Amino acid sequence: MLRIIDFNSDYVYIKQDLSDSLTINLKNKKDIKIYKSHFNKKDYKLGHIDMEDQLICIIESEQQEYFVHIKNGILYITPYLNDRTEGSLNILIESYTNRFEVEKTEYSYYIIDTETEYKIELTSFLFTKKRKQLIANAKNNKEDPYIFLKIFYLNYTTFLEYTISKKDFAFKTNVITNFTPSKLSLDFKSANELIIKNKSTEQIVKLSTIKKYKDVKLNKTFDDDVPSSVLFKINNTFYIINNNNDKLSIKTDTEQQLLYKNSDNLSIQRKGAFLLLKGSINYNINIKPDSFVTKDGILLSKIIWKTDNQFYTKLKIKQLRYLPNIHNTIFFAINNKKLNVLKQYPDTLFNKRVLSSFNYKGHAIIIRKNAANNISIGNLKALKIYSPLHKLKIDLSKKIAKIYKCLNSKKRINLFFEKEASRAVESGKFVFEAVQKIQHSNSKNFFILDKKSLQYNEMKKKWGNKIIKRFSFKNYLYIFLADHFIASELSNHVINSRVFNDKLNSKIKSTPLYFLQHGIIFMKPHDDPKISGFHKKSMNSNIIKSVVSSEVEAKEFNIMGYNDFEIMKTGLPKLDNASLIKSASKITYMPTWRPWEEAQILNGDFKNTTYYDSLIEVISTFEKAGMIDRLQIAAHNKFTEFAKKHLQEYKNIFVDDPSDTLTNSIIYITDISSIILDATYRGAYPIFYWKDFETIIEKHGGTTPVNENNAPGIVVYSEKELLEAVKKAIDDNYKIPHKVLSNYKKINEFEDNRNTERVINELLDDKVL
Repeated sequence: MLRIIDFNSDYVYIKQDLSDSLTINLKNKKDIKIYKSHFNKKDYKLGHIDMEDQLICIIESEQQEYFVHIKNGILYITPYLNDRTEGSLNILIESYTNRFEVEKTEYSYYIIDTETEYKIELTSFLFTKKRKQLIANAKNNKEDPYIFLKIFYLNYTTFLEYTISKKDFAFKTNVITNFTPSKLSLDFKSANELIIKNKSTEQIVKLSTIKKYKDVKLNKTFDDDVPSSVLFKINNTFYIINNNNDKLSIKTDTEQQLLYKNSDNLSIQRKGAFLLLKGSINYNINIKPDSFVTKDGILLSKIIWKTDNQFYTKLKIKQLRYLPNIHNTIFFAINNKKLNVLKQYPDTLFNKRVLSSFNYKGHAIIIRKNAANNISIGNLKALKIYSPLHKLKIDLSKKIAKIYKCLNSKKRINLFFEKEASRAVESGKFVFEAVQKIQHSNSKNFFILDKKSLQYNEMKKKWGNKIIKRFSFKNYLYIFLADHFIASELSNHVINSRVFNDKLNSKIKSTPLYFLQHGIIFMKPHDDPKISGFHKKSMNSNIIKSVVSSEVEAKEFNIMGYNDFEIMKTGLPKLDNASLIKSASKITYMPTWRPWEEAQILNGDFKNTTYYDSLIEVISTFEKAGMIDRLQIAAHNKFTEFAKKHLQEYKNIFVDDPSDTLTNSIIYITDISSIILDATYRGAYPIFYWKDFETIIEKHGGTTPVNENNAPGIVVYSEKELLEAVKKAIDDNYKIPHKVLSNYKKINEFEDNRNTERVINELLDDKVL
């Protein structure tokens, strides 16, 4: 399996990332295909490249690190850092003391502390901007310096230093990036000391001093070498050497304060096959970015400057629908090196977040401001709300709702819904139907459901006008009228998983939500507020209370910022009386969804995803074992559509609705999907297939509380172990081991089939019904 440790987005973007191959694009000019077979602990030449020497990316294969880099016009993959081979990275090491010795290894170097005999091998940490501790709680001898080693490679400089405040020896790396040409040369005396020099003079300036005072005076002898401003970046911090009014100095500040005074007058117009983006930016120095790129380094368009501060660009609409990410922040760039983000500053567009939205060939193209007022391009699945007709309906429904509220304010209006308002099989349905039995209710209760839903006709026949068709005028109207949402998904699912319409979003975000959950939160990472959309700090929905199923789950909610008053310990209503059918004999595999591959799925690039790889591996394993007739796959709906068209020999094992698998599966297999907990409640034998576990957790971000010891299922790590576990379950007549059941009951405490009743009582106590 190939794992990308790091890549240099100034030179490359990752076009495709699979377990056994990847495609990189150099400088938005040339695609390079890299296969697992290229990683064989030797140099591998990928071809001639007309570019300067540069480290491109670092990849791990079979626990060995490899460096993809350009050297003397050739693109190499190499495990070597020590100049033993033609393709090796050539790092240079200067030693300032005898305390630390340098010893060559097969691929790199050992750094050996002669006093403690502790040693470490130099690896990819040399090329990351993080501090790498070598020895903690260390003592530095009086006669020893504080800087022991200096390690060079191109624009990377690493020091082995003793830090008094931390009392440790650590490696500290500085990466320097130049944006403007300069006669001055830059070097480092230590990780905190920048050397600025010309042919005759050098001056040492502490980076900490520049950061403290923002502006530090430089030697006048540099005057002739700075006819215009010099812009560079050390790690993630920008610096400018300026020569203004006979004052030569080096400055730093936040990116926004240092680089530009304002960035405004943004406008976006659709002009045929292009989006015309106009605006102005007043830089503090004389620079003109030449292009717009994404955060990952993908070229969006060239910039044309009308005046010194006014620009425009044409974004090809057909290119935007191939962007690999759902959200793509726009950056100004010079020679593909990211400069600053395109943003509206100061924010003069009031509360307007969506600048442009439209459907194009099955895609929805959204240009919007994010929370930081940065401009982002969204590449999503086409949706009715982005058509001109539906935009008109939304505007009209908001106006009518305002009048209706003035005339009818007695009864509360509650809207129930489930995932993307496209199904009625979860807790939303069970609570909605239970509410209908309440007499003398002081509320009106409706269920939003897509007409294409498999349950629509049944629900419409049973509940009549209490079922509101998704995307109908009534759907929009009742969103604006709603006093509460009661749902098994977050509030935006009253329309879709993502909604980019300012009027709808404002009302959806403000409407109080009673969150019934579609599954027990336990396995997926959810503790990091910077990554987890469900963390309270990141939450857009106005959650009043959430259903939980145990003290264990309640503690996970506490970690995410929710207090005990925002938690309903009731159990999931959908589990009331849930069971397997008597003839249940299927073995179901449902891998968790990989949101980082969503754009690839949307673009039809199914086969080049880890999601596809995982499904095919399991199918192949069961086919070779002669058990394919018992297997069924509960895949993402887009993948199921693809499979039925392009995997004809397996089309019958893909199910349309994953919920259907819960009643007929005697064995249930997943990686970290919560659906396995529903299956276990019904009596299915649970197996966790963790071949890609670490990658999935890493990509989701944050950490997970689940491990081998507390997992509510049998844990396996390979196709072989998976098959063995399945056969053992069959031989044991599907009897779930005591430890597995014990772990499960800690996560879900309820088995009295009264979960719905407890939820209804909470809603009555809160006077929602």
